[in-house]
Amino acid sequence: MKDVTQTHLLDRSLVDKDSDIVWAVGSIDEANAFIGLAKVHSKDEMVKETLKFIQKKMFKAGMEIVSKESVFSAEDFDEIVEIIKKFEKEIEKPRKFIILEKDEVTAYLSVARTIVRRAERWCVKLYKEGLVSKPFVEWMNKLSYLIYLMILKESSGNFEYI
Repeated sequence: MKDVTQTHLLDRSLVDKDSDIVWAVGSIDEANAFIGLAKVHSKDEMVKETLKFIQKKMFKAGMEIVSKESVFSAEDFDEIVEIIKKFEKEIEKPRKFIILEKDEVTAYLSVARTIVRRAERWCVKLYKEGLVSKPFVEWMNKLSYLIYLMILKESSGNFEYI
């Protein structure tokens, strides 16, 4: 009888469902669901296209975790940095704290951002254990900032300051 408390990784090895690997990949999957939700509700074409791109990269992120192989590279990191630079040119940054959630899209993006930050923490732990690459952890770090920039873009500079 199958042990329902375990699951297979890509190499068919078994891990406990409450292992750091499964928590990390689950957080990636959860973030990607909210990224998809934001994508279908976004009215901004730049945001929508970027979310579509990120969704595909999130499958690569899951692969990095479950394959025990380095699939992210310096090029992936450079790519997200370039996207960030494009968004930074397009948006106005608030000068003090703001409420990020002003409609469905910004709320979905806000949830995605916080889940990405959780996933990043799990990935840092996996990196310290030698299970994921440094470019992957760096990419995850930039992803939460990029999602923050997309929230600002969706807000069109209409901020609710605290």
